[in-house]
Amino acid sequence: MKRSTPASSTSEVCEPTKKKRNYKVRLPVLRTRMSPAGLYHFLHNEDSPLSEKQIEAIQEMGFGSLLLLQIKKVPGSLAYWLVSNYDPIKGCLLDGKLPILEEDIYLSLGLPMGPNVVIEASNGDKCPVYLSVLKKFKSQFGNDSIDVKDILAKLPTQKEGGDDFKRNFIIYIFSALLGGVVGNQASLKLLKSVANTDSISDFNWCNFIKRKLVDQVQSWQKEEFETKQLKENWFGGPIMALVFVYLDLCVFK
Repeated sequence: MKRSTPASSTSEVCEPTKKKRNYKVRLPVLRTRMSPAGLYHFLHNEDSPLSEKQIEAIQEMGFGSLLLLQIKKVPGSLAYWLVSNYDPIKGCLLDGKLPILEEDIYLSLGLPMGPNVVIEASNGDKCPVYLSVLKKFKSQFGNDSIDVKDILAKLPTQKEGGDDFKRNFIIYIFSALLGGVVGNQASLKLLKSVANTDSISDFNWCNFIKRKLVDQVQSWQKEEFETKQLKENWFGGPIMALVFVYLDLCVFK
């Protein structure tokens, strides 16, 4: 009896299905502790909302625009690209085609551009006013080494606003967001410029942010050149300001 030929031998041979591979390009991400997250949670804390006096204090200093902050983080890959491509000598991006000016920082962040230059205390500064304010500031926390988280925890408790609240607010945002700090320790040198809280709005904070941006990018790029381990280097500059300005200049115009 003639055997029937199996269907598989006469039909088209089926080949194994090849799985499509999705190749994802992992872009480098900027390593930084400078983040808007802490400020965002302070401003939008439902359990401890800002009092009217706290809001008034922030507005009196000229930092009312930060009350509108709606972001918790900056894009890490974009931040990495910006810091890698920012020219701190010329103060620009895109090979000189996109200068980053103090006026751009003002338009993006809305912070004061007063006539006075922000001055930080020097190491071993003996200015009596500065030393007095420094001692008073530290007395809030009971130690000399103050973490930015300590200040962030103190802010919601100061519902009456006042001088201590104003100084804490300034030291926090420039230690955790808009200044130049690589680690977690708060930079108290700014207390020299905010001893008199009534004059905070008279300072050019946009100029200060620009100076910190230049200094920190130079330091970060120098480490890149010396260590060849760019992805491992921490950036301690005002990255949010750089991101905001870039987006304003390139995307929203």
